[in-house]
Amino acid sequence: MTEHTPGPWRWEFNEKHRQLTLVGGRQKYDLTIMEFCRWDMWGAGVSMRDTRPEAEGFNLMHKVHERPDWIIPFPGRAHHKDWCAAVAHPDMRLMQTAPELLDDLVEAAAILRRYEGYHRAKNTEESTAKAEVNAQLAARFEATIAKARGQS
Repeated sequence: MTEHTPGPWRWEFNEKHRQLTLVGGRQKYDLTIMEFCRWDMWGAGVSMRDTRPEAEGFNLMHKVHERPDWIIPFPGRAHHKDWCAAVAHPDMRLMQTAPELLDDLVEAAAILRRYEGYHRAKNTEESTAKAEVNAQLAARFEATIAKARGQS
């Protein structure tokens, strides 16, 4: 398990069957990435797609609580693992880091826009080309930021 499911991802809500599912990975043949399930009588669990290379193509789903290899103790808190542990699944790690990735993307877009302005001010053929590259990349980042914020 070294890689997350490739994007694009999207949430699908099915009111008729009372399901909420995260899908994506392949345009025409979506993979189920995450779905919710019952866990005994009192709680809800989550099932995740098996991202191991040997599971590729099968879209195998596993309940997280039934995969001890996905459950890891927090550093220095192994004695609490039975009631508070981390999940070591690539897709879940990606979701967990999404706020930090978005913050970094906002900063990177701002830096690219500053470099774009710097290169445009130099007004040479080479600097104009660099400004265009910076502008294009900044625009891609800004589109992704807008999408993450629900603005597109």
